[in-house]
Amino acid sequence: MKSFHGRVAVVTGAGSGIGRATSELLATRGCDLAIVDMSETAAEETKQLVERAGRRATVHVLDVRDVDALAALPSQVEDAHGAAHILVNNAGVTSAGSFEHESIDDLNWIVDINVWGVVHGCRFFLPLLKAAGEAHIVNLSSMVGLVGFGHNVSYSLSKGAVRSFTEALRGELITTNVGVTAVFPGAIRTNITNSARGDQAGRLADMGRSRLAPLVMRPPSKVAGAIVRGIERNRPRVVVGPDAHFISAVSRIAPGRSGLLGRVTARAESPSR
Repeated sequence: MKSFHGRVAVVTGAGSGIGRATSELLATRGCDLAIVDMSETAAEETKQLVERAGRRATVHVLDVRDVDALAALPSQVEDAHGAAHILVNNAGVTSAGSFEHESIDDLNWIVDINVWGVVHGCRFFLPLLKAAGEAHIVNLSSMVGLVGFGHNVSYSLSKGAVRSFTEALRGELITTNVGVTAVFPGAIRTNITNSARGDQAGRLADMGRSRLAPLVMRPPSKVAGAIVRGIERNRPRVVVGPDAHFISAVSRIAPGRSGLLGRVTARAESPSR
């Protein structure tokens, strides 16, 4: 995308973390924002940051699992802004623990948000994006979408699906005006650990609140910067963080090594072994 000035960006999960940082950065580059989040309070806080940057923002409160609400969103954005040029499918959740003990309800929950939220967002916004002169889709995967992690199976499932879907969608849209980028962050300091499910969710949340978190987790602004550069340069893949780059290298040099990672995560799950 040659210029962001005057463009309209739609960001899901924009009330905090990567979504908020991306919204704020896009605003500083000249975008108006459609801020999508489950929390009206959080979305309004992001709106204030966008307006502080001198750009216009609208708030759209919805759960990406609500297919009807998501289907209605493009028309709402078009009515409010006249167009949509950028879609960032960022809303996501995680889980931690044994797949054997994960409930079917939790599996459906993570797939509905992480996979169907992305797929439906792309499907419903695609006509509006294709009507724009220049447009771009960004889908948030994860380093676990590159190599599946044991004790993180459902999250790996969802983010691996996002990776494959995004790569295929880019191939399908390569001759159109719509660019497509998949983003693979490593450990990022966001609120995602606080809402995690699974039998090790408490431990994951404690890790996110620990004193070590700022040392091992990168700030959301790093991902936001990578997202904006990815849009600007129409990159097919953006990897963020030294841990994610390491996993990316493992996936290329030694594919199928999830067993080794599984031994590491098993020790983390049961430190007394």
